[in-house]
Amino acid sequence: MVKIGFDKQCITPKLPVALSGYAGKRIAAGVHDELYVRCIAMECSGELYLLAQCDCLAVDDVLRNAVLTRLNEPHLSDAHFVLMATHTHSGPAGTIDTSQKPFTGLTDVFGVSDPAYQKELSEKITLAAHNAFSDLMECQLTVGRGSIENVGTERHDASLPGDSSLLVLRFDRCDGKQVLLYNYACHPTVLNPSNLLITADLPYAVERGFAYDMVMFVNSNAGDISTRFTRKSSSYEQVESYSHVIIEEIRKALEQPVYQGAFWQIDIQQYPIVLPIKKVPPVETAQAQLQKYEADLEKGKQQGLEAKELRILASYVEGASVAVGLSKTLKDLDYIDAHFSIITLQELKIAVIPGELFSTLGTILKREGIEVFGYGNGYYMYLADKNAYDSMYYEAMSSPFERGVGEYMIREILDKAKGCS
Repeated sequence: MVKIGFDKQCITPKLPVALSGYAGKRIAAGVHDELYVRCIAMECSGELYLLAQCDCLAVDDVLRNAVLTRLNEPHLSDAHFVLMATHTHSGPAGTIDTSQKPFTGLTDVFGVSDPAYQKELSEKITLAAHNAFSDLMECQLTVGRGSIENVGTERHDASLPGDSSLLVLRFDRCDGKQVLLYNYACHPTVLNPSNLLITADLPYAVERGFAYDMVMFVNSNAGDISTRFTRKSSSYEQVESYSHVIIEEIRKALEQPVYQGAFWQIDIQQYPIVLPIKKVPPVETAQAQLQKYEADLEKGKQQGLEAKELRILASYVEGASVAVGLSKTLKDLDYIDAHFSIITLQELKIAVIPGELFSTLGTILKREGIEVFGYGNGYYMYLADKNAYDSMYYEAMSSPFERGVGEYMIREILDKAKGCS
């Protein structure tokens, strides 16, 4: 039987602090809701496992390794630790070490590295993990599935399929405490760059709708999925409205579970993967492309385009801006040594992806019975499909990888998943 423990710790930074996620500098004016790190610790047959999630834009291997060092837990192997981010765009800047390639030069989006906050974050994750490991208890497991419609859609063309699938895990401990984990693909970016309050955005209101002892949102293959075409406004009222939809679908999934009973198996395997870097254009070429998109955006404003159309044009500016940075930092880099993980939980297999996987690629895995935990165990930006490169989507422009790397990772995951029992 698997035993679980859990804990969460507040990771809201002290003000003043810059916000990350959108191009341009934003300074937080206050705190709308607290940010947290949440940990689920597990023990099975003498082996320890840890799932940790932070309300921030991204977490990299520098932070993950710092936590492992602080934990100093001999029964927790490197492979058995999964650290993920929700990907809120209204959290603190500086969580990514921008002195490391491929992030050098990308401070416009990720912010300048903040060693003090990174240290605080690693300490809070470690504290939550220690507390979770100190209170392990057997539990029952409930697995539910559902579909969340009219929240997230494919953000370039709402008529494309996207991914509305919902996976719900509820852990019912023998002391009566309950932990909920839900997995759904959507950029938690209801709030646009005009928001200057610290917030977890979409997940915060969902958590308030439940009386469980802890609620953990794990993002999925959300690289090309957001609320761009469904939101009526970029407001906290819209966040609340979406949360009602998500809460209802989670409850439906739990009312008719696909599994409910003993929790008897957990394992996590980690696999290295070499990801080829794309050939970047000269800085002058990238800057010319940026100027073109900036002119397109300005023209759109003058023509009085709707906010949704302007946001698409603005996203191209953001992508081209990142591409300028990449043209400076990737010219001497041929590949990135990354890794992905495969979690085996009962009959479920779950791939942990170190970045923002496109839904078209994630659904290939899901058709083969493999769920997706995104933004986990490192962060290397977009893993886009070939069409994104052919269509010059800004995700492809701002990805460090050459065309076809996303498909390559999917093939590797499918191959390794065959050997996971």
